[in-house]
Amino acid sequence: MATFAIGEIPNYFNTEFFKRALENGLRMGDLKIQGISIENLTIGGENYCSNIYRANIKYKTSEDQYNEQTIIIKNMPKQKQSVLSRLNIYRKETIFYLDIKPKMEALMWYLGEPWNLAARHFHSTTEPEQNIMFEDLSMLGFTLESRQVGLDLAHAQIVMKKLGEYHALTMMMAERTPEIIIDHFPFGLLNTDSIKKEAFRALFGAQLLKLATLIAEYPKMEKISKKLLKYYDHFTERVLDSVYPLRGAVNVLNHGDLWVNNMFFKYDSNSKKFKTPSEVRFIDFQLCYYGSIGFDINYFLNTSIQLDVLKHQRESLIEGYYASLLHTLKALPYTAPQPTFADVLREIAQREAFGFFVSFGFFPLMSMFTMDSQDNSLEKFYDEEFARHKIELMFQSNPRTMEALCYSLQRFDELRVLD
Repeated sequence: MATFAIGEIPNYFNTEFFKRALENGLRMGDLKIQGISIENLTIGGENYCSNIYRANIKYKTSEDQYNEQTIIIKNMPKQKQSVLSRLNIYRKETIFYLDIKPKMEALMWYLGEPWNLAARHFHSTTEPEQNIMFEDLSMLGFTLESRQVGLDLAHAQIVMKKLGEYHALTMMMAERTPEIIIDHFPFGLLNTDSIKKEAFRALFGAQLLKLATLIAEYPKMEKISKKLLKYYDHFTERVLDSVYPLRGAVNVLNHGDLWVNNMFFKYDSNSKKFKTPSEVRFIDFQLCYYGSIGFDINYFLNTSIQLDVLKHQRESLIEGYYASLLHTLKALPYTAPQPTFADVLREIAQREAFGFFVSFGFFPLMSMFTMDSQDNSLEKFYDEEFARHKIELMFQSNPRTMEALCYSLQRFDELRVLD
C-alpha cells in the first residue's frame, strides 16, 4: 500500500489510524485500506487552534467492493494543547458532534426539512494526540469565501437564517436537556482567566493603542481616539464587562467563533451563476458557550460582512435572523415563552461592547492578506517583537480593515459604547 504525503504530517497517520476512522464513520467493518494520500492544509493566519489535513483513502469492503473516501483531520499537536488546554476545545467539539449535532439534524428532518448544520463526524482520538475527523465538505461542492473581502448580502442572509435555526434548536435542547447544552459549555475563548492574563492585555491592548494612534490622524476622529486611550487605562475591567455576565434574557449555545472561515457555502446550478448560495454549513464548534444570543450576532456582524452591507443592511439581517428563529421555535416542541423582536434587539444592544472588542481585537487579524499573515500562529504571538510587527501589519495589510473600523468606531461612539 502506498502512502503519499504533501507537507509535514504526524507519523502515526498510518493504515490502522485511517482504518479505524473509516470503519467508525462509515459504520462498516473489516475494511481493507488500499492506499492513502495525505495533504497538509494548515495555513498560518487561517488555523490557530489546530493543524488541518486532508486524507484521500482508497479501501475495499468485506464484499470486495472498491471505494474511496476523503476526510478532513483536525489535529491538535502537543504544543497547541498546552496553549489552549484550559479551553477544553477537544472535549467541547467532540460532545457537540456526538451528542448535540445529530439531535438537531434529526429534529429538523422530522419537521420535514432536509437540514444539515455541519460536516459529518467520522472519528475522534485522544492518543497519541487529539484528532477529530470529518467528511470533506469540498467533496460535496462546498467552498469558502474570502476572509479578506467579507460576505456580501446574499451570503450574510443565508448565514443569519441558519444561525436563527441553530439558536432555536439550542434553546429547545437547553430546555429539555440542560445537562448537555448548558453544563458542558460554561465559557468561551474570552473568559475570566484568559482576559486577566498579562499576555492578553499585552497583545490586544497594544492593538487598541495602535488603532487609537492611527485614527487620531483621521478627520473628526480625534475625540474617539482619546476615548480609546481611556478605555486602555481600564482595559481588563472593560473587556470583562463586555463579556460578563454571559447570560441574558434570551440564551443559546453560541457558536463562539462565527466568522467567514468557519462557513462553507454551496451553489446550485441557478445560484452559481449569480454567486447566490443555496446552502451554508458551519464548522469549528470548539469555542461554543451558553449565553446571550447577542454574542454570536455581534461577533458575526463585526468580523465577516462587507462594509456596504454593514452600513445599509444590518437591521434587515437581524430581522431575517429573528424570522428564522421564531419560525423554528414555533415548529419545534418548544414550551417556554418565545422571545419578541424587541427582546432580540435588546440582547444585541447589551452586547455591543463585546462587538467593539471583536472589531479591534479579532477583525484586523482576520482580514489580513495572506502574504502578511501566513507566518501567524498562537505560539509566535507570545514573542513581543513578532507581535509588535504583526500589529503594525494588521491595520495596514488590507484597506478594508481601517475603512470598516472607522465606520464601526463612529457607530459605537454614537451608542456610547466607548464612554
